[in-house]
Amino acid sequence: MSESKLKNTITRSFEIQDYRLEGAELSGFWADLVSKEELTVEVNYRPEQGTVFSSEELETLIRESCRKCDIFQTEVPENIKCEITFKNFGDRVYAAQQEPFVPEPGKLEEIKVMYRFYVAYYI
Repeated sequence: MSESKLKNTITRSFEIQDYRLEGAELSGFWADLVSKEELTVEVNYRPEQGTVFSSEELETLIRESCRKCDIFQTEVPENIKCEITFKNFGDRVYAAQQEPFVPEPGKLEEIKVMYRFYVAYYI
């Protein structure tokens, strides 16, 4: 998705490989065009090595997911915004360009996130 003009509709998404994170494999991927003004992409990540993510790996994956959202934000028209909901962490929301949160120490078998692209204002 590399259009630089302002848009009032969402017509495309990024490709599945754009959502990949180092150290994790995709175990689920669903894109839903909720309306012409909102697209959600749900992604489940599992560890590439082992059966669970350690606390350190969780922190790294959260930071990398947030960085990915920041990158997506630079690729979409300026009135379309990107945010992530971290399903495993009480539906915590990260909006592009915010400070990533640090999760409580623990281990998880899978991380579920939802990227949301939406029209923030109209032209």
